[in-house]
Amino acid sequence: MASMVSQPQRRAERGRRRKGLAIVCAGIAGLLLAMLASMIGVPNAVAAEAVDKCVPNAEHGCVSGILQTQDKTPIPDVTVTLGGEEKATATTAKDGAWAFEVNADGEYTVSIDKAVAEKYKLGESGATVEIAKKSFSKQRAVVRFDKAAAGSAAKTESGNADSAKSGEQTAANTAQAGDDGKGPGFWARFWQQLYSGCIFGLMLGLMAVGMNLVYGTTGLSSFSHGEQVTLGGLMAYVGTQMLHMPVVLSAIFAVAIGALTGWVQNQLVWAPLRHKRVGVMQQMIVTIGLSMALQYIYQFFFGGDIKGIVKSVPEGIQLGPIVTNAPTLIAAAIALVTIVSVTVFLYCTRLGRATRAVSDNAALAAASGINVDSVVRIVWILSCGLAALSGVLIGIYLNGIAWNTGVTLLMLMFAAVTLGGLGTANGALVGALIVGIVADMSTLVIPSDMRYASALAILILVLLIRPQGIFGKQKRVG
Repeated sequence: MASMVSQPQRRAERGRRRKGLAIVCAGIAGLLLAMLASMIGVPNAVAAEAVDKCVPNAEHGCVSGILQTQDKTPIPDVTVTLGGEEKATATTAKDGAWAFEVNADGEYTVSIDKAVAEKYKLGESGATVEIAKKSFSKQRAVVRFDKAAAGSAAKTESGNADSAKSGEQTAANTAQAGDDGKGPGFWARFWQQLYSGCIFGLMLGLMAVGMNLVYGTTGLSSFSHGEQVTLGGLMAYVGTQMLHMPVVLSAIFAVAIGALTGWVQNQLVWAPLRHKRVGVMQQMIVTIGLSMALQYIYQFFFGGDIKGIVKSVPEGIQLGPIVTNAPTLIAAAIALVTIVSVTVFLYCTRLGRATRAVSDNAALAAASGINVDSVVRIVWILSCGLAALSGVLIGIYLNGIAWNTGVTLLMLMFAAVTLGGLGTANGALVGALIVGIVADMSTLVIPSDMRYASALAILILVLLIRPQGIFGKQKRVG
């Protein structure tokens, strides 16, 4: 009799421990969100100024570069003059680097003394650049006097949408410092890119976890998952900029809207299709159509420009050779805590075990008394809620969200899920970290526009060796 009484007590005690752990994880995530809100409330700068390193954001753009000869030798102690909408001067450092933070959109002129340009055979001594803070393609301009041809204006390079992703990149890194070998400039870029790859991998992992849950329980690869990410970022923009709510409340609002859309989708679309035994391939085609419809709905209501979730300027933080800021660190911590919480949910709760049972064998799970429809409905709600949270975090990390942000990241999500192992609990995170690190580190040797191709090449190679992915299980056919 004692053993019969103690077993329910032990179960109740385990349940209390799991609830306590879930409450602790939720409390940590809430605390991190509150810290994020406090960290991004830094007053804005009001004029252009010379800085050692510049990170573009919603409030200021960057004009930067490295003054060097055509054989990559830095030229220190030279005055660089900024003119145009705002004016300032800077002196090149020992490695030739210089940078300006500018707070107004418009055209700027950058110039050096003509005698210096003639002495080092740099071509023209001036260049014109354009800055638009809310445009990923124009919020950073890099001037390369050493690239200028004689008798022509100095060549300028502007960062593209993907270079804006690395909010921690320094001006010297973006300017491709003059180190053909393994000098200090190379290693500074190496550690910066490795850090950026890890941060982006965590963000991508949070996006891919929900996609993996849906695939595991339904076998459906949802092409509309990227639009759920976009929805979260846009709803956070609505909360902060239109409803004037604090960042934390806006994030909660965005996650609630995302979870609600997951429930609506399941009730109106996926549950009826499952009950009519529509094949997975046909359902996947439906997700493609839903993705296209949602993209243009977003564009219709929010326009084609970048929407900044926050308007304040985060203070830069120097961590050894790495430059970052508090919002980026807190956003990465929230992503990591959330992924760990989902893992605890799957392995340490009754509903999580039921979810894994449905993922392994839905028919057997139904025969054992599990309500498969209820589990799938909860998975859709959880998946879309996680996607919305990732949209909020990536919007803060990218300094903005656009109508097509999700679809541009969709292939990387698929790569992460496939690389880690379709339907596995932790495969999405590991696959996302690999994709993020490989993509960012590859820019050390190839143009930044090709870095996603390098990540997909790694995916192909891994699948040739291990088709089921890193954590996937081999299945016998026949």
